[in-house]
Amino acid sequence: MLVNKAQALVEEKIRAESQANPVARAICAAVEASPEPFEVAAEGAGFEVRACAFLPNGLPNRARMKIFSPKPGHTLVFFYKKSLVPYSRDRYSYGGIDLRTAEVDEAEIAAWLAFLSSGFHPDKRPAQLRRAFPYEIPQ
Repeated sequence: MLVNKAQALVEEKIRAESQANPVARAICAAVEASPEPFEVAAEGAGFEVRACAFLPNGLPNRARMKIFSPKPGHTLVFFYKKSLVPYSRDRYSYGGIDLRTAEVDEAEIAAWLAFLSSGFHPDKRPAQLRRAFPYEIPQ
């Protein structure tokens, strides 16, 4: 479920990213169909999704996933958390996935969303996730 879809900036971001990238379109559809609450960030480059549900230990979930295409036919999926330090722009990467095709399987997206919802629990780690990811998370 997408909790902030009614916001005008979020609607525009979803429309623009869905038209530009079929992977973002598939992820957006999976997020909207999910029973878990997610939020889309309207600012910044790429398509960013944040898990909104609290973790089992009662802490807020800070996990984020960003989909970014540096060029047509090449999509990067980043998994990260932002720093809790006020005014910090630091991000802590949990790895990424390098896609060279426009097609992505629904089961893969479901695994990504489960990893995101779990707060990046090691048991939920997607099979394709690479911890040593040689790309910088775009702002």
